[in-house]
Amino acid sequence: MKVAVFVGGNKTFTASRLGVKLAEELAAQGLETSLRAVKGKVKKSAVALQEYAAVAKPKTLAAALKKDQIDFVISLMNLTGCQAAAEAGIPFIYAENEGFKEDKTVKDKKAILKKAKRILVIRTSDKPLNKKPYTGLKVQEVINPAVWVEHYNYNKPVCFKKENNIVAVGKLCKESGFENLLKTWARLAPAHSTWHLTIVGDGTGKAALAKFVAKNHLQDSTEIVPDDGDVYSLLRNADIFAYPALNPAQADILLDAMASKLPCVACESAPVTELVANGINGLIVNAGEEEPFTVALDELMVNWGKRVGIAVEASKLKDKYPFEDFVRAFAELLN
Repeated sequence: MKVAVFVGGNKTFTASRLGVKLAEELAAQGLETSLRAVKGKVKKSAVALQEYAAVAKPKTLAAALKKDQIDFVISLMNLTGCQAAAEAGIPFIYAENEGFKEDKTVKDKKAILKKAKRILVIRTSDKPLNKKPYTGLKVQEVINPAVWVEHYNYNKPVCFKKENNIVAVGKLCKESGFENLLKTWARLAPAHSTWHLTIVGDGTGKAALAKFVAKNHLQDSTEIVPDDGDVYSLLRNADIFAYPALNPAQADILLDAMASKLPCVACESAPVTELVANGINGLIVNAGEEEPFTVALDELMVNWGKRVGIAVEASKLKDKYPFEDFVRAFAELLN
């Protein structure tokens, strides 16, 4: 069976994390799987990737699906992919995070989704699902999965200059809180010469962050690197994960970091408190305040025993949010 996985998202969330891992897992099960996404949305994948222009019409994408003799389409938060599948007469599954909203309202969204074999709603909270938006649709709830990696391998990323590594991942913008993180780091770095901070991401705020690094003479202990799609190799070799996001819509990368056995410091928000039990499997501080984040990060840097204890508890999230169950939900519908 040939399966095409469309990857979408909105301005605050990209489904590339889920799409890439899902496609790779389905390929491992023997399905001929490919990824389809707007150019630049998927940075790296072990399966075939076909990019298309953001303005591409469903009819054009449908022609490509027919040409490639695709048997089934999975669309992750990509209604254009659903339209293309319907246009081509190919069965499809649509999946979205609960509460997901497109950047531009799609008036006929429900009409499109009524053609789907199933709608999978990815749960991101423990509260009952609001089923009103899905009235009349064939809906199935699935648990938000953790893409976790075994902690540590010996092929350290080039950006890691020292043995003790702190990693932060996100879009380089004000909401991500990296400005506050660097202010914290400017206070901590002089007292921790063996530690190194790596900020991973892309965005319009990169120049301002780089300017702060230079102004505060942090070049030897700090690096800002683009997200090349291989964030998991960075998580695998990190010692602490910093998540200074001020008000994130999702906290998927935090879930992945915790499941990857990393002790984390995060700013308080609804998605964070769903995952972190403060002081047990991570540390939560007041959002936007420099001092609490500084104290918490310093505490983990100097206290190896606390890092290990929190990391062990954090790693248990991979059992609560298994990716295998997520893949199984799709695989069963493909049969």
